[in-house]
Amino acid sequence: MEKSIAIIGCGAIGSELAYNIDNKAIPNCSLSIMFDIDSKKSNKVYEKLKNKPLLFNNFNDFINSPQFKKIDLIIEAASINAASNYVIDILKKGKDMMIMSIGVFSDNKFYQEVIKILETNSNNVFLPSGAIGGIDIVRSIRKHIDSITLTTTKNNKALKGAPFFSNNNIDIDKISNRQVIFDGTAYDAVNQFPSNVNVSALISLAGIGFKRTIVKIVVDPDQSNNLHELNIKWKFGEITINISNKPTLENPKTSFLATLSALECLRSICNHDLKIGS
Repeated sequence: MEKSIAIIGCGAIGSELAYNIDNKAIPNCSLSIMFDIDSKKSNKVYEKLKNKPLLFNNFNDFINSPQFKKIDLIIEAASINAASNYVIDILKKGKDMMIMSIGVFSDNKFYQEVIKILETNSNNVFLPSGAIGGIDIVRSIRKHIDSITLTTTKNNKALKGAPFFSNNNIDIDKISNRQVIFDGTAYDAVNQFPSNVNVSALISLAGIGFKRTIVKIVVDPDQSNNLHELNIKWKFGEITINISNKPTLENPKTSFLATLSALECLRSICNHDLKIGS
């Protein structure tokens, strides 16, 4: 049976999801609704689609529409702020969700409320692995982990706009040499770099939590790729994973791997086949 999909956010990831659903690259689903408070973004995507979904730019209109009742899965691909504002209301209506802005779960109150709703309503929340590998390993050994350190390296353009720089009166355009600019917990990293370190949030959820996961952020003006190095020390050894990702053309903050991860997560939800990985 075909699943009816709604997408929140029409940026780099949301638009690619829309195009792939529309051209049937992902089977057993159809795009019914797109919601973005920026109508220019949703209209730009809408014009390229063969099968036209309904468009909304007001959240209350979206969740109270007759069409919303028929939706099987809502995909959040907007921002931490959007996830914080919308996810709880959607889950309370019994809908399944796929959430891309995983940093929202650094808010423990939000996390606990989501868990409570899921236990009560029996609906599902899917969190794609995004721009990092090894999440299945982290989940499998989480009870035996001594420490986890994530080192993320990006160029100035990919980090620009993060609250960290305004909070510390740093002009990122004036950073001309490779340097570590942040060394702290994943909890603080998500708050200081909400659009840049989604990877740290997923690792924290899969592993030992936001306040025990250490994050280092490096600015490297000469680096064109987004780099992630994950170091794990655990009871039976050590694990190191290195990832080098090209950013999307639409948004230097987003690695193309994160987009592919979202597509694969949706494909696994809609397909009736082998479920690979732990």
